[in-house]
Amino acid sequence: MTLIQRECASRGITRICHFTQSRNLAHIFDDPLGLCSTRTLQEHDLPHNPTDTERFDGRDDLICCSIEYPNTYYFAKVRERDPLFKDWVVLMIEPSYLWHPETCFCPCNAARSCGGYIRTGVDGFRSLYTDTSPGITFSRPRTHLPAAPTDIQAEVLLKDPIPLDSITGIAVHTDEQAQREVCRLRLQGIMIDKPIYIAPDFFNKTSLSRMIQRGVRATETLYENGGLHGR
Repeated sequence: MTLIQRECASRGITRICHFTQSRNLAHIFDDPLGLCSTRTLQEHDLPHNPTDTERFDGRDDLICCSIEYPNTYYFAKVRERDPLFKDWVVLMIEPSYLWHPETCFCPCNAARSCGGYIRTGVDGFRSLYTDTSPGITFSRPRTHLPAAPTDIQAEVLLKDPIPLDSITGIAVHTDEQAQREVCRLRLQGIMIDKPIYIAPDFFNKTSLSRMIQRGVRATETLYENGGLHGR
């Protein structure tokens, strides 16, 4: 077991998160490669709707993710940009990519200082959990959820592709959205064998950040084609 793997286990880290517009689900789940970086999609002329068209971090060859919960501040910002397409999802990815040698870590938003805080290895991982973080004025509260980085905008940058087998679930905002996503994909002949969770706190930056600082996990309710089952 690697040092990062041990620290993930001790902190109770269960997943990596990646958010995207739900219209990308059909592209992701209909492609044998799975989840790919912007650079790969462009090089192969594959359809995609990029979340960040500027990539000030300079690493469009990597997939932007976060640990345990989405980067709720940036998530809220990008959702406001598109006045027409309002449905977004959060893909849950198995945590084993955290100890992959090509994974990069950033204790703050990776765009800060044009990627100047991006690191690799154990030191990079541990930088996410220090008492303070670049750009924030407060210290990590004692009650802070152990699995969550000090700065909710901290990022994990993954080497692509992420195969479909590594995606463990999909989080959506409401029960109604879950129904829409299932119907959209079925109309395109795509069946998803991943659990779908209703997780409204993922889509509320104030609520989620406060819960993380208090050490409280967000509620996630399993959706099963018309029925909801508590998790």
